[in-house]
Amino acid sequence: MPNARNAVTGTVFPILGNDLHSNWESRASHQDSSIRKLAGISSMTVSSQFAPHEIRDIVVAWLVLSFAFGLSYILSAVGGNNVAFNLAKFAAVLIATITGFILHEMGHKFVAIRYGYIAHFRLWAWGLVLALITGLASATGGFPFLFGAPGAVYIIPASAGYYGYGYYSSTYRQLNPDAENLRISLAGPGLNLLFGGIFFAIFLFATDPFLALVGLYGFGLNIGLGAFNMLPIPPLDGYKIFKGSLLIGLAIGIPLWISMLFLLGII
Repeated sequence: MPNARNAVTGTVFPILGNDLHSNWESRASHQDSSIRKLAGISSMTVSSQFAPHEIRDIVVAWLVLSFAFGLSYILSAVGGNNVAFNLAKFAAVLIATITGFILHEMGHKFVAIRYGYIAHFRLWAWGLVLALITGLASATGGFPFLFGAPGAVYIIPASAGYYGYGYYSSTYRQLNPDAENLRISLAGPGLNLLFGGIFFAIFLFATDPFLALVGLYGFGLNIGLGAFNMLPIPPLDGYKIFKGSLLIGLAIGIPLWISMLFLLGII
């Protein structure tokens, strides 16, 4: 498959340490040894499931998207207007984008890895630029939309062997590629819906003003990104999900869309 999961913007799988090391050792085969020799690897090496610079790219995407969403608060704080409150708002945005964007993308990544694919996040330069431009337009000119697609998880089939910077060994073979594609696509908006509900509960029940602010922004950003991603338009997640299952698409999409209409004050 290659595929890319664009973000406009539970099981946790082990990604580092001894669990991964022992898993790979148990899967090692004669074919793997031959490939390692051809690649110049003298012994079994443990690769994290993050490519070189991938964590850097994730952090850059997170900071740029947070900056774009929170630019109006930064400008207000710099201008001396209610500095503490505007900085608190920006801190809440930073927390919200971790769940709304980063965990959305990591959901795609680790579900794909679970099914034996190679999956890595890559920055999209034009997406970064558009996020900053629309963020500036929103902060200074009242532009009603912010384009937030600073990167995506790119997914390709993983066969046993050496992949440039890491060693992937998998005996898994696709049983139902369509079902796998559905589950990989579902991971992002599904997490947005889950975290949207969690943040809404935090907003309703928090007694600390900052926690209530985090709940409000976390709810809004997760619902906004999730609702947009669930539109059945390629290349969005919603297109792949509805193509795979209408019922699952409606089960995830309807709560997100209704919540979005609530946020917009339409209902």
